[in-house]
Amino acid sequence: MTDATSSAWTRPGRPRRARRARPPDPLARLFLDVSGEIPDDASIARMRRVSAALNLHDNDALWSVLAVLEYYARLYEAMPDRIRKAGEGSLDTVRSEAREATDVLMTQHRDALARCKETIRLAEHMIREHEERHRAALAGLNEAALDALVERATNRIAHAAGNRLVGAFAIAAREQHARLDGAVAAFERATREAGRQAQVGAQTLERRYWRALGAVLALVLTVLLGGAAAIAVWLTVWRG
Repeated sequence: MTDATSSAWTRPGRPRRARRARPPDPLARLFLDVSGEIPDDASIARMRRVSAALNLHDNDALWSVLAVLEYYARLYEAMPDRIRKAGEGSLDTVRSEAREATDVLMTQHRDALARCKETIRLAEHMIREHEERHRAALAGLNEAALDALVERATNRIAHAAGNRLVGAFAIAAREQHARLDGAVAAFERATREAGRQAQVGAQTLERRYWRALGAVLALVLTVLLGGAAAIAVWLTVWRG
């Protein structure tokens, strides 16, 4: 890499840095122009190794990119040390803050534990009251259920007894109706028989009546004829 190439890569308009001793190596001068820091031997060797691998020429524009990448590589390498130093400085602060936060959390935990105990006590009291009300409600429900069961059983028994009584009454009524039908039929038969016998007796009496009437009429005629004959004889005798 030549000095002309290095001067060509210098950015115009960039604010001038404090004057430093410019290294004789063009690659080191390029890194100084890009990053403002003088590279060490490891950075120079790494950039040359990468340029050899990429087969870069002296006037290649990738030299500036390579210098920037090397700057960031050195920055990343130094970052863990900076982080460790910053962490060591703030470790005591973090410990004190953690202790204070722990104390606050323990205080809050104790307060929360006390509130939890009070809440548990109230919950136990409410549970006991709820159990007592539940037992009373169950007792009332059991009594009501028992009354309803007794009433239902009574209704069923009364219904069954009523059905049986109605059935017995129906059977007795049917039997009584059958008996009444039999008695009515027998009465009708007896009435018909009595009517027939009365009719026969009436006919017999009527024949006897006519016979007696005929006999009486015959007797009357006989008496009349005898009287007439006697009168005729008496008149004959009286005249004679």
